[in-house]
Parts: sequence; C-alpha cells; structure tokens
Amino acid sequence: MAFEQVNSVLVADIGSAHTRLLLIDLVEGQYRLVAASRARTTAAPPLGRASLGLEDAAQRMTAQIGRKLVSSDPDQLFLMPESGGHGVDEFLATGSAGRPMRVLLVGLTPEISLASGRRALSGSYVTVTDVLSPDDTRSEEEQINAILRGEPDLIVIVGGTDDGAESVLLALVDRVRDALALIGRGNVPAVLFAGNHRLRGQVKLMLEPYTSVFVARNVRPSLSDEQLFPAQLELALVYDDYRSRTAGGFAEVGRQSQVGVVPTSQGYISTVRYLNTLPRRRGIAGPLIVDVGSANSVIVAGVGGEPYYTIRTDLGIGEHFPSALAAVGPQRVMEWLPFETTPDALWDYAHNKALRPGTIPGTPEDLMIEQALARAIVRQLVTESRADWGVAPDGKLPAFDPIIGAGAILTEAQHPGICAMLLLDAIQPEGVTDLQIDPANLLSAAGVIAYLKPLITVQVLETGGLLRLGTAFSPTGQARYGRPAMHVQIQPDDGPTINHTVKGGEVWMAPVLPGVAARVTVRLRGGLSIGGKGRIRQRVIAGAAGIIFDARGRPLAMPRPRDRAARLTRWQAAMGGQEVAAALERAAASPMHSAPPPEENVYAVLS
Repeated sequence: MAFEQVNSVLVADIGSAHTRLLLIDLVEGQYRLVAASRARTTAAPPLGRASLGLEDAAQRMTAQIGRKLVSSDPDQLFLMPESGGHGVDEFLATGSAGRPMRVLLVGLTPEISLASGRRALSGSYVTVTDVLSPDDTRSEEEQINAILRGEPDLIVIVGGTDDGAESVLLALVDRVRDALALIGRGNVPAVLFAGNHRLRGQVKLMLEPYTSVFVARNVRPSLSDEQLFPAQLELALVYDDYRSRTAGGFAEVGRQSQVGVVPTSQGYISTVRYLNTLPRRRGIAGPLIVDVGSANSVIVAGVGGEPYYTIRTDLGIGEHFPSALAAVGPQRVMEWLPFETTPDALWDYAHNKALRPGTIPGTPEDLMIEQALARAIVRQLVTESRADWGVAPDGKLPAFDPIIGAGAILTEAQHPGICAMLLLDAIQPEGVTDLQIDPANLLSAAGVIAYLKPLITVQVLETGGLLRLGTAFSPTGQARYGRPAMHVQIQPDDGPTINHTVKGGEVWMAPVLPGVAARVTVRLRGGLSIGGKGRIRQRVIAGAAGIIFDARGRPLAMPRPRDRAARLTRWQAAMGGQEVAAALERAAASPMHSAPPPEENVYAVLS
C-alpha cells in the first residue's frame, strides 16, 4: 500500500527497559493518537526476541480498545492492512535498546571533515572506537591492527570536498580494505562513505568485495557548507542493518517495518526540524526535547532554525546508572536529596539498579534518588550542548519554547507538578516557558512518520498528543530568601481573580484547572526581571500543573547542606500536592535519615 493512502499507523519504540506501542488513526478527517501501551522489552536474554515484547504491548492495546492487532500468521507480526476495524495499514519501528554501534571514523582534517563526521554520528547510538587520518603517527601495520582490535560494527569514511582531495583519502580507504581482507569471516563491519562524491565508484569497487557499502552525500561538499541530514538518513539504514545482524530478534521487527528499525534519536531530530518551522514569539529560539532513558539520554534543541543534539550512550537511570553516577559525581545527586545519605549508599543503589534496570523504585527515597540523578543527567547534557548552541559556559541559555520531557523518569512522576519541577530544576529556563511531557513517546514516532507522510506528523502533534504541564514564569536574577519577589494576579476567563505573592527562594503552582485561559500579570521585585522588564502581562492556558511561578532565581539558588532538607521538601510539597507532601514527611521521619535542621537565609548558586 502506498503510504499516501494510509489511514492507520502502528509505531513501536523498543527501549532498553520498555517497549512502547502507539496507534495513530484517521478520526473525523484528522490523524490522532488513538491508543498507547507499554510492555517490558524482551530483546535481552533469556528471551532474546524483541517481537515478544511487541506482541505483549499489542495485546494490552487490544484489551484497551478492542481492536485486534496481532496476526496469527507466524511470518507476520501484525494484521495488515486494516480491515473491518482490526489491524493497521502500516507498522514502523524505532529503537534504542542494545549495545551502541562501535564506529571507526576515517577522514582527512580534524577541524573540518572529521568534525562533520562526528556531528553526523552524534545523531545515533554509537561509540567512536578509533579515528584514522593522515595525521596518524602510527605505522600502517599499527593502524591496521588498531582497526582489527577495535572490532567496529561500522566504518564511516568522510573527507575531501566535492572535486577536492582524492589521493590522500584513497590511501586511507586502501588501509581499510587491507583490514577488511584480514577479517575474512565473522563480524565484518559495514562501511558508510560520505566524502568526495567523485570517489564513490572507486570506494565501492575497492570495498564491496569484502563488506556492504552504503553511500551518502558528502557531509562537507565545500569548506563553508556542511550537510549532515543525508548521511544521518543513510546512517538510519545502517543502524537497521546492524540491529538485524545482532542478537535480540531485531531482524524480525525490521522486516515488518517499512523503514526498518530507526534510532529513536533520529525521530526526535526529525520532529525538531518540523517544530522549528512553526511560527513563534519573537526572541524564542525553538523547541527543546530531553529524554532520559534506562541506558541512553538525548537532548535535541532548535537553535537558529536547525536541530542540535547530544546523545550519551553511557547516561541512564537503569542499566547505565553506575556510569551516569560516575559521570556526574555523587555530590551532584546528593544536593537534590531531602535526606542524608552517603556516596557509598548511592553506589550500592546504582549497582543494584544496573542488575535489575526494569524495576521501579520501592520507596519514596529510592524515587528521589532516581529523580535526582535524572536532574544531574539533564544538567550534564545542557552543559555539553552549550558550545553547539553558541552559548558561553556561564552564559544565558537560548529562550527555548516549548520544553518537552520524555522518558518514564520525567513523565511518570508522582504529580504533574513534580514533572514540571524536574524540568525547571535541570534546565533552569529563564522567562516565560511552555512545559510539556511526552508520556506515549509520540515525538520520536511522529518524526519517523514525517519521512513518509508529513501530514500525519503535523496533525497528530496539533491534536493533543503531548501533555501540557503549564506555563512557567522564571525571572532572571536573585531574590533574598523569604522576601516578596513576585506579585501575581491571575484573571481566569471564568472564575474569581487570584492574587498571590511568591517569596524569594520559593516555587508556586497556581491552582488553575487545565485548559482554563487566564490573563496573568506579574510584578517583580528584588532585582528580578523577565526579558529585562519588572512587570509583564501575558495570556496563558493552564496545564496539568496549573500555572507555575519560580522565584528561586537564575542561576538556580540551592540551599546550603544544613538547610537542604527543609528547602527541597518545601519545593516538592509545593509542586506535588498533599500526597507528595505526606510521602516526604514519612521519608523525613524515617530513622535512616536525620531530621532537617532549621532554615537559614543563606544559599549557594548551582551553575
């Protein structure tokens, strides 16, 4: 069936811990998200078949909506095409589970072609094991041995502008051919060539006798022109080929999907490309998507009309909990905990979590530890991305809007207000920001669908597939703790006016029902400002967390260790309602943790 004629699409995302499934269908002339389900991923041993988790998620969806999806044909996962209200017209798949691809990068100059090659690779789940270039001081024998010892899954060759250098690049390709000839059998790496277009035929002629060769447009056709998108599209095909050759049963899933198994991150990048084209308020940079998963974490931002992204395959709150804790440091986690603990206790938790990454936190303290690590991971991603965004290490971040959280740790908190606070704590936006979450993993799915039928992406994102948490007002500057900082007046279209004063060092979630439109007036004091102004008025629509006012300052003012428990408890209780407040009280009363000391008007700045 031609994709232009498709009415219903089933999209799967196979993560390290969970397999998510969502159904998009045509409802009253518009494509909408109809249903979503989730099951444990079964790609790892002892099951080793990703399709089993998919079938489980599909059966759960059938129980929800009564639509039969799983095929009785052993050669076909799902009923296709749709008929009689059952089955679907198309199936697509994304994935982030399993070991990242090991990549050998071959190119000419570190500042030009190799830099472009790294940026192209950064959009997928890869680990660069080695780099080969004319500047390499190793002998030919040592270079060949390095290729063999690295056991790459993929060799990416870049370099030479179109109609530029040839002989130097071909000498490197010859080195690669010698290494491939020695491998002979076993895990022979594929090759992706994205260099001088005049050499495509020669490279294929040299390497195709030994392995599969993929070709993409030159990532650097000229010194002043960088084109990463074609190479990233081809890289998605390589990723599917890699997954189909590895354990886990991805080949079976890839055969059913029209695009194979696309990296989840590629879906996010594609979605940001679309969102970047939408009209926005003056001074707004674009959207920001952050996803913290079990094994991988991703941040994708729209800056200057282009998507910029950072992917860390060693940062996660599941199987990669230990490597994430090592990367950010235990102290960065402990400063977000409203109870006393030790680095050794965090390391114990990290290694136990890595052994059982699919388990959920068993106590409020465990949940707070995982949320604290999620904050530190996102903060690390933001720090690493500043250079790409054109921001100095201590400079003000671009005015991202909306900010969207993905991954269970950011979307399935105790209360929508806690979801909002996790984003505010980790990213520290300034000004007026729309906060959203993606509980169904719609963003990645919509981005992959955009390759085939952009209309579906446009309509499904416009018809409420994401959950709006609300608008956050976050002034720049520092206010003295406990002193009036924000005088807020909220005038709903239907209902009484709300007047409230937010004190310095506090965050307040205004009790406005979701979907209610209101005119908000904020008067700022104590050296605070929004967009350089001390008074703003704006019309907003409340979300699941109402309307949020953050007077904790930017950079975010963190309490001293002796005041930490009381302050963090107050913030979480303010954003989490009575249930979260009660859980915090129980945690504070636990004999395992010391009671919070008296509050003091002294705090440090978290940069």
